[in-house]
Parts: sequence; structure tokens; C-alpha cells
Amino acid sequence: MPPTGTENPWQQGCPPHEIRLWRFSLPLRQALSMPGHTLTRREGLLLEWCRPRADSLWSEISPLPGFSRATLARCHQQVRQILEQDGPLPDRLLRLPMETAPEVCFGLEAGRLQWSGQLPPAAPVPRCRLIRHDDALDIAADRASPCFKLKVGRDALATDIDRIRRVTARLTEGQQLRLDANRSWTLEQAETLCRAIDHRRIQFIEEPLPAGSDYLSWWSRTGIPFAWDETLRETMAPDLRTPGLGALVVKPMLTGLSRAGMLIQQARQLGIPVVLSAAYESNLTLDFHARLVHDWDLRGPQGLDTFGIFARALLTPILSQPEHRTLPVTPHAELEYLGCWT
Repeated sequence: MPPTGTENPWQQGCPPHEIRLWRFSLPLRQALSMPGHTLTRREGLLLEWCRPRADSLWSEISPLPGFSRATLARCHQQVRQILEQDGPLPDRLLRLPMETAPEVCFGLEAGRLQWSGQLPPAAPVPRCRLIRHDDALDIAADRASPCFKLKVGRDALATDIDRIRRVTARLTEGQQLRLDANRSWTLEQAETLCRAIDHRRIQFIEEPLPAGSDYLSWWSRTGIPFAWDETLRETMAPDLRTPGLGALVVKPMLTGLSRAGMLIQQARQLGIPVVLSAAYESNLTLDFHARLVHDWDLRGPQGLDTFGIFARALLTPILSQPEHRTLPVTPHAELEYLGCWT
């Protein structure tokens, strides 16, 4: 069951005796384009949860430039303020100010959940393969992937239609395509595109319309389900009964873990599929996400195919994605130490 944020993770045992804060920087194989940003490295913070006579636990705080409201510097400032509060360390970890950034909430909540000892080990989960650039021709050789995700909306509508047709023509029986439009189309443009492509191969279109758009007539005009991602972070009470809503794309790093859990519970009650999605975090968090998928019994391919862009793993090889386990590892000695709290 997803966490609600009210659980006390140390009721059954001792709390961490200290938490250390580190900063990491991982190189990327290729530049990553984000709105207003181009990343060549992925930077973030690590919380090391120290246990007596046992290995440390790790949780990550990594705002994603272009999508996160908080900067890495702001997250660093907030987590220090939380850890430097008065009172016992366990109380400080549970007492988060209302203005705490979702990424900081995630780092603290993920550490607390791991401390509870309730999560299964990291293991592979079905993933939706992310089609990068123009590698659509590779689909023909990839018979194992149950679905693919294609970014659209950056080019002319005719170009997107052509790319979608080329990709769907290469799908095998049972494979489906998810489109991510990043809020690029008007409803009229979306209607034109949906009339020109094969509906049977499209699982959903993620965030097709600009922020604040009315989706009430989407289903009647397009006939293809849509999915919400950014909308879930910008609207505290999105109407999950909107006709045509085909999935929630939930990014725990950008929503906070507790809010992600609440969204998943609401979706489950209404029978709406959930896609747990990464925000280009390190292998440590991708393994944590895989543990969540198993623990929360999420079905279908998940949005965790983001690690292929990384040139190195962090602290340990990735456990949930066997094809990347031989990647070089950035060791503990290359982390930047930022402080320790007891």
C-alpha cells in the first residue's frame, strides 16, 4: 500500500543515529535537453542514513532543471534547515515545513520508508522503452519491450504524424506506443493528428494540451486516451473522472513520495492505470522505484527507462536493470561531503 505520510518508520526499531549529507555529479553520455536547460551532468544530493553495525541506507534529492520549481541550492538549504532544527533527530525527520520542496520531501520520505524495512529487494520490472532522437528503426529488433514512448510536439504537426506512423508500422503484435507531447498542441491540432494515426497502437498521449486547458471534450474529439503528468503537480485536486483520462504518470521525485502515494490510491479506486516515472535520477533511486513498483503492485510497463543516458552509476551497480550493471561506478570518495547531523 502506498505511504500516506502518517507512518512512523521507527516504531518497531531504533531511528538512525546520524544522517550525512553529500553532493554528487554524474556525467551523461549525451546532452539532455530540458525546457530552458541543457544538461551534460546530473547533479543532486544524497542522504546517508547511518545504522549501527549495518550498511548505510541512501536516499536522493535531485530537482530536475526545467521541471522542478526548486533549485539544487534551495533544496540544500531546506534540508539543512530541517536537520538543524531543535529536538531529537527522529522528530526533525518527521516535522517538515509546509514550504518544503517536493524533492526534499521525497529524499526524507524515501529514507524513512527504506528504514521501515518493508520494501522488497530491487528487481527488474517491465519498462516502457524511451525512444531517443531518431532511433525508431531499432524498434524492429526490440521484440521484448511491451511498449515504447515517443516524444512529440517539438516539430511541425506533419513531421510528428510521419514519425508516429513510422514507429507504429514497426510495432509487433501486442506492442503499444505512448506519446508525450509536453503540452505542445491546441485541441484542434491534437484532433488533426489523432485523425491521421492508427488509434489501435496508441496507449495514451501524455500532456497534449497547454497548461490549464479544459479536457472535457478531449475524448469526444480525439478518441485516444490522454495522461496527466505535470498537471498532477500543478493541481492539488485534479478531476480524475475526466472522460478519456487513460493514466496517471506519477514522478515521486517531483511530487514527494507521500503525495505520489495518495495519487496512486485515488487512481486505484477509480480503476485508472498508474505509470511510475523517473525524473533522470541516479541508479540508487531507479532501484528504489523498482522496489516501489513491486511493493505497490503496480501493473504494466513503468516509465523507468532513463538510465541509458548515464555514463556512470553511483556508489553501486544498478540492480533493477541488468543491461546497465557493467557501467563504471562513481565511488564514495568522489562525493562532496556537506555535513552530518545526530
